[in-house]
Amino acid sequence: MATDTGTPPQSPAHDVFAASTAEPPRKKGSKAWRIFRLVLIGSIASIALLIAFPPTGIIKDQLAKGIGAAIGRTVTIGDMRLKLRPKLEAEFDQVAVSNPPGMAVRDVFRAETIKTNVDLLPLLKGRVRMNRLDLIKPVFALEEDAAGTRNWVFETAAAAPAPSETAPADPANPAAAPTETAPAPDSSEAIAPAVFSYPPDSTIVDGTLTFQSAKSGALRTATAINSVQVLDAVAGTLGSKGHLSAGGETVTFDATLGDYDAVIAGSTSSLKANIDSRPLRASLDGDALFSAAAEFNGGLTASSPSLIELARWFGSDITASGDPLRGSLEGKIQATTRAVTFTETDVMVDTTSGRFDGSLDLGGVRPKLSGAVSSEHIDLGHATAAKSRSSLAPEPLTTFEPAIQPSWDQLLRDLETLEKGPQAAAAEAEPAAAAVAAPGWSEQPFNLKALQAFDLDLLINAATITYGALDLKQGRMKAGVTEGVLDAKLEELAVGAGKAVGTVNIDSRASPPRAAVQLNLTDVAAEPIVTELTGKPLLSGTSNVEITANAAGQNQSQLTSTLDGKARFRMGQGALRGFDVRRMIFEWWKSWSFDLSSRTGFTRLEAQYDIKKGIMKSEPGLEMGGSEVEINSAGTVNVPKKKLNQEIRIKAIPPPTAFPIPVKISGDWAKPTIGIDWGGLFSAGPGVGGPQALAQSPEPPPLNVQTAIRRVLAADLPDDRLSPEARTMLKSLLPSEPTP
Repeated sequence: MATDTGTPPQSPAHDVFAASTAEPPRKKGSKAWRIFRLVLIGSIASIALLIAFPPTGIIKDQLAKGIGAAIGRTVTIGDMRLKLRPKLEAEFDQVAVSNPPGMAVRDVFRAETIKTNVDLLPLLKGRVRMNRLDLIKPVFALEEDAAGTRNWVFETAAAAPAPSETAPADPANPAAAPTETAPAPDSSEAIAPAVFSYPPDSTIVDGTLTFQSAKSGALRTATAINSVQVLDAVAGTLGSKGHLSAGGETVTFDATLGDYDAVIAGSTSSLKANIDSRPLRASLDGDALFSAAAEFNGGLTASSPSLIELARWFGSDITASGDPLRGSLEGKIQATTRAVTFTETDVMVDTTSGRFDGSLDLGGVRPKLSGAVSSEHIDLGHATAAKSRSSLAPEPLTTFEPAIQPSWDQLLRDLETLEKGPQAAAAEAEPAAAAVAAPGWSEQPFNLKALQAFDLDLLINAATITYGALDLKQGRMKAGVTEGVLDAKLEELAVGAGKAVGTVNIDSRASPPRAAVQLNLTDVAAEPIVTELTGKPLLSGTSNVEITANAAGQNQSQLTSTLDGKARFRMGQGALRGFDVRRMIFEWWKSWSFDLSSRTGFTRLEAQYDIKKGIMKSEPGLEMGGSEVEINSAGTVNVPKKKLNQEIRIKAIPPPTAFPIPVKISGDWAKPTIGIDWGGLFSAGPGVGGPQALAQSPEPPPLNVQTAIRRVLAADLPDDRLSPEARTMLKSLLPSEPTP
């Protein structure tokens, strides 16, 4: 059979295949279909190869370049890993975002690893649709330079326009020649905010946040940040919950932004936040502005179980002592990174509440609190119920227990002293005095560093003030702290029917610290003040007090030993309680005790003291006059040793004809010894006399006293130790010898 030489022979196998797959008649468009099929297969194969063997170096460099162009920063990425299962999973190591141009060459953000999950189909269209974002060990380093530039404010680039094939040159003339097609953006330009969608879920694992300001000197750090963020794309809200560590305390937080786009766009969004920690609980509810001039306006509620611990948490070096001082506030605030302004803010410290209007300036070398506090009631007594031994102020005496020596016992001691001589008596008295000495002043150093941690310009007004039994009202004080120096001025204070004004100055920078006090009390009832100081109502009447004193020291002991100044005390009509002095000197042989039901009236009482190195010396002396007795006193008050040494002259009014009787008060000022100064009579010159001149004892002295009197009279003592007048006095005390 003839063959067609133009047709190649076919193999049997090929014939079978050809027979079974005989092509139908060719139709129009089959060539285009073959081309599309080849392109599709090639695209899928290329994507598979890119995923299996991705050129990650090129991709990560382009990605970093594109993100950097979008936010105006330098972005670097270390390693990158891609997986498809079935969504595209990407991991980036050592990611960093630089500070803006013009600031220090540092990173505002860096992370050890960033993980994300991206939909593949939108990615093929040039869009990044993240389903999840995880930041592993990120560091957010927020920074403000001296000019006020903040590194967390981003200048985002505008989204590139979508490419089109042609555009009419003139919209009014569609037939006109088309303009040149806008070039399609390269891969870096394609990565702009418009092509991103924020992930609905994100996490931060072991993050760190720092804030430092070259403008204010502020430095804050939070570590161990672990949080979960949830984005509601429909409502536009972003919530964040988690915990962090700051100042050695764990803080939990829960915050919600009403508009998550505001953070990047630099616009305003509602903000609700709650934080909870051991020293502080707080809630915010208002509007936050995320522009360069970041700001929050809204309500603040905060409370602390211990204001001292809260201050320590914020960095103040304050020693915690006594009971915790609770505090809370609730009101409106306007907060920026530089200052917080408080409006109609209710403040409570323990049981004291008030209204504060002012500001906290964070932009200086130290935080500065300025404004005014108004309170209906300030409870100083409750706030200072647990008194600290490190306090600048001395502790009030609450155990004043004077001991009145029976006259015969005192005479016996003074006779024994006369026989032994003054030196031997002093040597015996010194160990005995040391054995009963009161506890000394505290040696615990003051902690005044808190005064160097902040500045203050505060006006405090109080309708009523509670401190013990004192009736304090209409208080007004101006307090200022500048560079560690406290200046406080008491401008007004009603003390009962009287008033008080004064100043306090403390310089914590000096070494040792220095303090100065000036206080004037006018027409003030003495009884409640004396009761507060001694625990007993020793004086009644209206008093006027003037005190000017200064001291330097690191503790109470040093302050008392360097105390210098003046003190003056004046009273009109009043009474000395605990003693009926006239009866005591007319019945001097009896045993007496301190009894608040007894009293000695007076029409004037005045004392003036010069203070040098803690020793208060009567200049000229204490004078008390009235219808019953006249009293004059001179001597010293040793503040460092808490000792009294007062020589008193008591004259009965109206007289029988008699000289003033000497009385001595000595010993510990909380438990002084009071008795007739027989020893002073032994060598006294004219002008003083013994109590026997007022009234003779109905009973003779005890036998041991009689024996001591006779022994002294028999001794050959010089007149400068036992005057002739004293000999006569001692003889008058002895019972008359029987007539032979």
